[in-house]
Amino acid sequence: MSQLSWRSFEHRLPKLGERTIRRYVETSPHYRGKAPAHLHLHMAHTVREFGRMFARAAREGSEPREEELELFRRRGQERGAEGLPVGEFVHAYLLAAEEMWAEIDDLSGGSPPAETTAVLLNCLHRALNVAVQAHQKEFQTADHEQREAARALVRRLAAGEVVPEPADVRLAPAYGVLALRFAQDPADSVGDAVGRHLAGQRKARLLLQHLRRELSGDVLAALDPDGGLLLLPSTSDSLDTALAEARLAVPRAHQTTGIEITGAFAHATELSEIPSAVAEAERLLRLNTVPDTVAVLSDHLFEYQLNHDSAATPQLRALAERLNGEPDLTATLRTYFETDFNRRETARKLHVHPNTVDNRLSRIANLTGADPRTAKGLLLLGASLGLAG
Repeated sequence: MSQLSWRSFEHRLPKLGERTIRRYVETSPHYRGKAPAHLHLHMAHTVREFGRMFARAAREGSEPREEELELFRRRGQERGAEGLPVGEFVHAYLLAAEEMWAEIDDLSGGSPPAETTAVLLNCLHRALNVAVQAHQKEFQTADHEQREAARALVRRLAAGEVVPEPADVRLAPAYGVLALRFAQDPADSVGDAVGRHLAGQRKARLLLQHLRRELSGDVLAALDPDGGLLLLPSTSDSLDTALAEARLAVPRAHQTTGIEITGAFAHATELSEIPSAVAEAERLLRLNTVPDTVAVLSDHLFEYQLNHDSAATPQLRALAERLNGEPDLTATLRTYFETDFNRRETARKLHVHPNTVDNRLSRIANLTGADPRTAKGLLLLGASLGLAG
């Protein structure tokens, strides 16, 4: 292209910028076809400066200058701090490059010089490289600050503190409290302390990302690599909906990530009830031994009632401990309870003769001092199994 043609190209940059903005808002889910004022102010300027840098590099046959790239570095920082996803950011630059190529093609009569293509790609590469690096750094910082603010908010609500309405979160009138436990991942124990920490943080972020995809509303999260709390926004008359979502989200997140998740859920019909709901959910989580499930109080009424320390607790635990080292007896006792004390059904499930079940029940009575064939013995052994989990 001649010198005059490059001058014509630069004269076309304002309209080129407007076309880029129009295409961007038409394809972006964030704007739904309407361009806010800040896009005309910042994006149009960025497109014009990118075009000028490209035109100068093409005329001179040189590389983009560091002072020219500084604008794109700043734009990356700004968009990252605002939380714009990096895919959206890159998409805008690619649209601008497409529009520039269309102008070059028009000005050259459909035969742009080969070296012009190389210059445009080089300018795009250099601008995107500095912009994305700056965006990523700022985005991660903003994301970290947002997550830490959410964690602090969850802790304060769980502690029963009166908190002012956050600027970026509208508190719901009620919450479902979802307590979670994550199984160990192989990456959790690989490498040095820094590597393990990074792997743990990635694991928590990944799980939160997938859980949020399944849950509605502004979910508040305080998750660590081994689990934590989610507060699911609700109203006092729609908490069943929050529970239903949680029961779908937990197994789906496991299927997607491969990380085993166990959950427990409690209702807080108003903000002041969150501390008691957290305590209930965390106690239920300790009782829940079935992955991919979300326990509620009605599932564990007996065990939950027992799960309060008293002077009798150590002695009840000791009954179950006397069966340690006797897995056949423990399995028989649990199956005996599961079959509503049906000897024959217990024998069938264990693939043994009913007389074998009788012999084992007698041995349990001798070892523990509580006979499972009597009402009192059943109550004591049931309590001990409930405490043993």
